[in-house]
Amino acid sequence: MSRAIQKRTPLPTPVRLEDAQNVGTLLAGSRSAETRRSYASAMRTFTAWCQERGYPAVPTGPEVVASYIAHRSTYVAHSTISRDVAAISAAHLDTGLDDPTAHHGVRQALRSVGRTLGTAPSRRATPLTTILMRQIIDAMEDLETATGKRDRAILLLGLAAAQRRSEIAALTTNDIARQDAGLLLRIRRSKTDQTGRGDLIGIPLGAHPETCPVLALEAWLEASGRRLGDGTPVFSRIYNHSRIANAALSDRSIARIIQARAAAAGISGKDYAHTAGVAQTWVSGHSLRAGHATSAAEEGVDPMTISRTTRHRRLDSLARYVRPASAFEDSTAGKIGL
Repeated sequence: MSRAIQKRTPLPTPVRLEDAQNVGTLLAGSRSAETRRSYASAMRTFTAWCQERGYPAVPTGPEVVASYIAHRSTYVAHSTISRDVAAISAAHLDTGLDDPTAHHGVRQALRSVGRTLGTAPSRRATPLTTILMRQIIDAMEDLETATGKRDRAILLLGLAAAQRRSEIAALTTNDIARQDAGLLLRIRRSKTDQTGRGDLIGIPLGAHPETCPVLALEAWLEASGRRLGDGTPVFSRIYNHSRIANAALSDRSIARIIQARAAAAGISGKDYAHTAGVAQTWVSGHSLRAGHATSAAEEGVDPMTISRTTRHRRLDSLARYVRPASAFEDSTAGKIGL
């Protein structure tokens, strides 16, 4: 006589409060701060929509998520709706609930919105190219002040190393080494390198002293009293144009500096929208990185070579900057005998 074997699910083992808190802290670091802010904003919007209709937000069902997708499709772009769905998924999985967004109907709704709205971005950061950077530096009337030296170093170092705003904000003096040919800069962690493998970028001396990133950084280090290797943040807040703080600038502060300096030089980015094929372009914290890719493409640099500095893992992501810049060079229309 055979005995039935029952599968047993082990009961959870109670752990101490401090251990549970440590686990919570560890899991909180699985996403970047920007992603956490973005998901929180998406969930606030979703929760408010659910409350208006008497639907549960968490936990919720796939029919509610599909209805929300249909609702959002009349207001926002496909990329925003995809972000919303990812946030709803995370809110459920993080609390041990079934994921309503994994349902076939939800995925079909998302694909349908993609066909209807298109998946091309409706907005894009204006590339601050080398030409525009010269215009910005020429418009800076405070280059002899600590603020001017800091901002010039942020702009030129960010452009030279194709950095995101978060990467600029995270730089410490331990991440930079001076060599005869220029600087070696280590990006310890980035959007496409969440595990901290790191990337090493070479920044040669510039051909023009006024836009040389190496000289600009050295001028700022001297003004701030910092030195390479002392472990301090490279860029920090300045009070009353003279008192230099020890705490690092936030990524949002970096973006505001870029936007303010571009605006002071009369650069709005609106003219780039038609070239990029999008509805709206604006100067943002991403503009330095975009400017590097675009400037290199305009000089005829091979995309694979560009990607080694920009650290694009996929060439189709880099192509959004390379294609507009090299559209004529890459075209075969002039080679078919028209």
